[in-house]
This record gives sequence, structure tokens and C-alpha cells, in this order.
Amino acid sequence: MARGPKVIVIGGGTMGSATAWALAARGAEVTVLERFSHVHEYGSHSGFTRIIRESYHEGAGYVPLVRRADALWQAVGERVGERLLVRTGMVEFGPESDPEYQGAIAACRAAEVAHELMDAAEARRRFPIAVPDGWTACFTPSGGYLRVGPCLEALKREAMSLGSDWRTGVRVREVALGERPRVLLEEGTLLPADQVVVTAGAYLPELLPGFLPGKLKVLRRVLAWTRPDPREVPRLAAMPVWAGFTPQGFMYGFPHGDEGVTGFKLACHVPTADPEEAAVDPERVDRSIHPADLAPLAGFLDAYLPAGRGEFVHATVCLYTCTPSTDFVIDHVPGDRRVWVAGGFSGHGFKFAPAIGELVAEAVVTGEAPEALRAFARARHGG
Repeated sequence: MARGPKVIVIGGGTMGSATAWALAARGAEVTVLERFSHVHEYGSHSGFTRIIRESYHEGAGYVPLVRRADALWQAVGERVGERLLVRTGMVEFGPESDPEYQGAIAACRAAEVAHELMDAAEARRRFPIAVPDGWTACFTPSGGYLRVGPCLEALKREAMSLGSDWRTGVRVREVALGERPRVLLEEGTLLPADQVVVTAGAYLPELLPGFLPGKLKVLRRVLAWTRPDPREVPRLAAMPVWAGFTPQGFMYGFPHGDEGVTGFKLACHVPTADPEEAAVDPERVDRSIHPADLAPLAGFLDAYLPAGRGEFVHATVCLYTCTPSTDFVIDHVPGDRRVWVAGGFSGHGFKFAPAIGELVAEAVVTGEAPEALRAFARARHGG
């Protein structure tokens, strides 16, 4: 049986795993090159869990993509016999004056997402969140979380069952263009391919500096877990996933659980204190956790979620690779449709992975970006 194109996927993390999975399903001969292990803490998928939500303050245009990804995660989970998506619902809260919070509500209305608005008193009655008087909350039953390790392992397992080859501990030095694309490894080997897909996350700007020069910024984020008072654990465990649009920033978290770490997980997605924060070098980023990293999280708990207060028992660093708009960038390199790039997921990409993988696979096989990818064209970011 004739195989499809020979495709090298550079980066076997979230989007690399999904793209390899989708390409293999289309009959491509896929080789994945990953410089670390398959699931690791050096990029953007550390922390064991990721939220999936339809209340998309980043824009209602993302909702169809979320819905497709949701269906795919469930289907993959059923095939591999693993629960990948845990449906908890999602509650978001904030002041009427916050445009991002209002954007989440507007997306629900525009995309006909089932949702329930409530005043602060009702939110405090239903959830262990100290929503201030005058604020409101929005509950969407479709929200939940994805189990990172099982998700990525499931995509890899299916991709390998379809014949893909995975190589870990392999660092790529360069993508060489010419009569045929070739990938140069750090140790000097040149690997030829018909097509190349670069899904290198935080390492994308260094690997392809000419793809979107000066537009991609790598940011350091800290995810942390507390050990709350045991008397509060039942209420915290029964919570939905949650997010707060607060004056201190956009904070989010999960029900109390034992996915990877036993505790109550929370993080700051976008701090308001430093809107022009400096980029970090992923090769030299500080992966130690400092009191200054945890202080904003402790302050948030004191103000809005006192049931979750407690000793910080674990924390880890995650890297966001952000575009100026925080919209994704998915396109071919300038002038060459044999090399496609999926990046700039700006800290909100994980949930979309299988849907993005399908679309990138279609672009690779056909040479043209499907309609759903055109919103993420390089030109939209000034490239």
C-alpha cells in the first residue's frame, strides 16, 4: 500500500503529538523529533491538567474549534480506554466593567453556549468563592479539564499504531530548504522529508527566527498547589474549574484533586501588574520558585477564595509563547508550502490540540490552509 508524504514533525509536545496523530491517520509517513521526553516540564504542557471551556473571552470564533476538539478528545479517550476529559462545568466571575469578563459572556451569547448568569450572593451560595457584591458570575456546564499526560500518551499511542516513528532526546539545529526540505540535527545528521511541520513551542523563535521576527514573546508562568484545611476539601473538590477576572489579573484553577499533585491548583494567566513583562529565554529561564511567584496567588486566595488557602505544597514553571494579539499563528514559512508552523498558542492552546492537528494535517497534505486556519495566518500578526 502506497504511503503518503514523508513528514517530519519537529517538537513532540502538545501540538506535535496531535499533528503527528492526524497526519498518520491520513496515511502520511511521520517522524516526530522531540528534544526532551514525550511528556515533560520544559515547555507549555507542564502541570498535569488544562481547562477546556466554551466561554471564550478571546473571541466567539474559537468556540467551533473548541467543540470539535472536545468531541475528538472524547472519541480518542473511548478508543484507548482512558478518561481524558473530566466534565466539571466552569464558573467565571468578575466586575461588570471588566471587558474580558464581558467578552466571555458575549462569546456564550454569540455562539449559543449554554450558560447561567448569577449575582454575587447566588455565586457565593453555590461555590466557595467570595464574589464581591456588585460583581456577577457565569456558569457554563460544558467546561471541564483535560488530563495532560493521558491526553498526550493517547495521541502518541494512536499515532504509533498507524506507523509513525517517535524519537526523543533529539535536538534539531536547523530546517534546511532547497530542492527538498531537510532537517539538520545537532549531531550533524541530515534527515530528508517531503514536508516539515514545526511545533516547537517556546523554542520556535530560535529555530525559525525569520518566521515571525520580533513578534513572538516567551513568558514565564508559575502553577501552584496549596494544601487547604481538610474541612474545606469536600467543597473545593466539588467545585467546577474556575476563573476570576480580578484587578490583580486573570486567575484560574481547578477543583481540589490528586491529578499529579494532591492539592488545590491555581495560577495567574495574565497579570495586570506588569502588562509589558519582559520575555524570557527558554534555554535559561529561571525554573526555581520564589516567594514573589507565590505571593500574588496567596493574595488572590485571601481575597476571593479563602477556602483554598494553605501551605503551597508544589509549584512548577510553564512557558507561554505569545503573539501580540494572543491569537495563534499557523501558516507555512514565507514562500515555501513544504514547511508549516503551528505556534504562538499564548497559553490557551492545549484544549484545541486534536482539532488543530486535523487542520494542520489537511494543510500539509493539500498544500493549502483550510478555512478554519486562515484566522491564524502569519500576515495577521505582521508577518
